[in-house]
Formats: sequence, C-alpha cells, structure tokens
Amino acid sequence: AADTLVLVLPGGVSLRAWAESGLLAREWALYEGLQEHYQRVVVVTYGDAADPEALRACLSPAMAAKLQVISNTHGLGTHDVTASISLRVAQACAESAAVVVKTHQMIRSDVAVSITESLRARGVAVGLVARGAHLWTRIVAFEHGTESPQAVAAAVQEGNLCRGADVVVGTRREMGEGLAWRYGLEASRCAVVPNYVVTSAEPKPPSEREPGLLVFSGKLVARKRVGILIQAVAQLPEETRSKVLLRIVGDGPERANLEAMAKELGAPVEFVPRVSHSDLITLFSSCTLFVQASELEGHPVTVLEAMASGAAVLVANSQGLGSIVTHGMNGLRIEASPEAFATAIDELLRDADWREVIGTAAANTTRAEFGLSTVLPQELRVHQRALTL
Repeated sequence: AADTLVLVLPGGVSLRAWAESGLLAREWALYEGLQEHYQRVVVVTYGDAADPEALRACLSPAMAAKLQVISNTHGLGTHDVTASISLRVAQACAESAAVVVKTHQMIRSDVAVSITESLRARGVAVGLVARGAHLWTRIVAFEHGTESPQAVAAAVQEGNLCRGADVVVGTRREMGEGLAWRYGLEASRCAVVPNYVVTSAEPKPPSEREPGLLVFSGKLVARKRVGILIQAVAQLPEETRSKVLLRIVGDGPERANLEAMAKELGAPVEFVPRVSHSDLITLFSSCTLFVQASELEGHPVTVLEAMASGAAVLVANSQGLGSIVTHGMNGLRIEASPEAFATAIDELLRDADWREVIGTAAANTTRAEFGLSTVLPQELRVHQRALTL
C-alpha cells in the first residue's frame, strides 16, 4: 500500500519508558510483523537519544535496516516539538512516494495530523490512521469529571485527530460507533481492529498451576476497583482463605491505600511492582485464577493475555469486558461486590474441572480471535484503505 510507515507514539511516551515498564516487547510485536510490507519504518517518540538503543533488543535484522527513530533529543516544549518532529519526519520520508501515518494510541497524538499535512504539502500521498485502544476522552472524563480542564483538552485533541484522519480505528465496534457519533464521521472512515495477544507456550491444566494463586495485573487507580478484590479474599471461608494468595501486579496512586486496606483486613495479599511482559505471561500461565473488578475498560490486553494463557478468568460485569468474556463459557462476569467475588472465587477454587473447562475455552477463543496472526491482516487492510479514501 505504501513504501513507508510512520508510527506515532502517544504524547510523552518514549521507547525507553516502554522498555522499563516491561511493555516494549509486547507493543513492538505488531510492528515487527508489519515491517515485511514496508521499505522504511519511522518511529516518532518523545524520549531522548537513548530511545533507539532501548529498542535494539526487539529488532530483527530486517527491521533494524529499515528503522529510523525520531525523538525529542533537544527537550523541546509541546509547540516546538510538534514543528520539529513534523519537519524531521518529512525529511526522513523525502524519497517516499506513499506513506501511512499511524498513531499507536489517541492519547495526545494529534501531532500525527501535523505530520500528515507536512508530508502532503510536499506532494507525498499519505493515509492517516487514527488508532486507539480505548476511548481516551471517556477515561479522562471518568477520572477527572466531564467538565474538567483535562476532559476538555482531551476532547479537543481527540477530535482534531479523528476529523483529520482517513480511517479511525477502535478496538471494539462500540468504540468506533462512539467516535463516529462524537465527531461526525462517516461509517466508511471507521474500522475495528482488536488488541492482539502474543502466545507461545501451550496453556497449562489446573493440575500444573500454582494452587490458590490469584492474580490481578494493572494500574492501581480507583477505576480498577482493586479494593473489591482485597475485601473478597478477606471474606473467604477460613478453609479457603488459608490456601489463597492474591498477587497484585502493578503500581499507581492507590497502592498505599490498598496496602493499608489489606493489612487492616488481614487479607492474604502480596503487592508486586510491574514486571516484564514475559514474566507476566509466565505468571498468567501458572496462576489458578485471574481476577479483575474494573469499572470501565476499553479492550483490556491483560484480560486477553490471561485468557490466552488458559487461566480461569473472573471479572466484573462492567463496560468493556462483555465483548471478550462470555459468561459461563470462557470466563465469569459477576456483580462488582466483595461478596459476589468471594463466592465465585470460593466455588471456582473448589472445582478444578470447572476451571479447566472455562480456561481451555478462554485459550481457544482468545488465540483464534485475537492472535497476532489474525489481527495483522486486519491491520494491513486498514493501512490500504487509508490510502484509497
């Protein structure tokens, strides 16, 4: 479809930050697959001169030969860095006849519009793909209030990006419809490409998993309602509670409060900082249950990865989870209360056959629908479509 792919990371995000948080290998897997279809790949980040080195370990020789990283090497402010990046991307694409510009997320990514306009002014055919894993403005409004300065600023930036894009991509149909309604987009300009999972090892049966290990992974913010999980394990019958450990993987502003809650309740909880993606997959492959009580999600990768690893998954019946967890088939969706979670955890831990049935179904359905080999062709079709609109 084009000879060059320009990938725009979210504002403020760097490759080094991805590497330090353990996310780089997972996030880069898609672009390693895409490189076969492009002569040149340009990555726009907001890190410093160390960013290319952070990426080196993830690169195949073929990708290394094609890649150019454009970062904020001079520490410029928002306005100056937008102008600088647009000019440097145009220079990097000077020999390109056709370019696909794609955002990795919609979060503070309206610089992609400036890049697209700069390339088109030089006579380059450009298709702009505005992709997001979740409705950024909805999350911001939920966390800060619908009339907050943060929500207003997010709406302006998200709107500029979506209206300037040739194709707007969401990870769920409902997300695409929401963006189309908000910004007056025609249906032909919207597409759905789900998040993907990277799978390797075969799922383990319950007999090979660590007995009583419950896992939550995610950012420790109020929206995730991790406190429900802590209260739930504290309410388990003594016989069950004595054999259970809830391992909470992640960091965030709620951590201190959650640690205090666990201590006060005497709950069997262990807090672990963020780990690498490979270590996280190993944890999902060995846990007895994956649990999440989040109030609002987009298309949660951690839930998908836990399912792909064959874990029995127990989640709240909340927005964003119904599209991937089919209750009673490949997981359980229940009321978001400590009592409901305690009951479900207790019953699941007492029934290994039940866990194996839903864990096996979760692995099969998730790998088939969201495996990288399934999602990659969908991604390429969107790139082609962006250049023809």
